[in-house]
Amino acid sequence: MRPDRPTPARPFRQSCRSHLDAFDGLVQALSTWAASSGIDEPSLRDVILILDELFSNIVIHGYRHDPHGDILVEAAVEEGQARVTLTDHAPLFNPLLVPEPDTTLPLEARPFGGLGLPLVRRTADGLHYGTAAPGMKGPVNRIQFTKDLRAGRARSAHEPAAHR
Repeated sequence: MRPDRPTPARPFRQSCRSHLDAFDGLVQALSTWAASSGIDEPSLRDVILILDELFSNIVIHGYRHDPHGDILVEAAVEEGQARVTLTDHAPLFNPLLVPEPDTTLPLEARPFGGLGLPLVRRTADGLHYGTAAPGMKGPVNRIQFTKDLRAGRARSAHEPAAHR
């Protein structure tokens, strides 16, 4: 984070029900927080892209459209990075273990879907999955990603990450 950017007063924290239509309100709140935290537009677009994929996977595959599920989204700017964490109580599932799809197959031979997590892997600067969260009872899914915000280091979704 550059010195001319404001330092965030507090981390972002919002809980949502497991509805796809809850995403727009989440993005509005996160965007307001990001602007006050000095997150530039290209980095914010990447954060929203990653968040969209992870959020929709939790709603569709984790909760299976159960409207009573909760998804907690937390974000902070730390050491020049946006750090975003999604926590849910859906059945345990580590998205980092999903294998890369075989994109060498002809289009008609490929299964439908399966390209979102590779996009997340390529766009995020770091990914971590865990099954515990401070102050929460029982196992939970907790996926955290980081996006580098330092000048000259932010990448778009079209440039591969150098390391994970």
